[in-house]
Amino acid sequence: MICERCSSQVHALEKCMGCSKAVCFACVKSAKRHEKTTRIVICKGCWTSLPARKKFKKIN
Repeated sequence: MICERCSSQVHALEKCMGCSKAVCFACVKSAKRHEKTTRIVICKGCWTSLPARKKFKKIN
């Protein structure tokens, strides 16, 4: 699989909640668990966008 942000070839990808891209672990800026089964991830690119960051931090 190929990361949509940095184009590196990786084994596992996660979907960013801001831009909906499949990103690798190197491109993930922050992640947290929503409930027990759902993992929410924000990439380094979306972290610089204040509306996306506020939306990420608002989720428990």
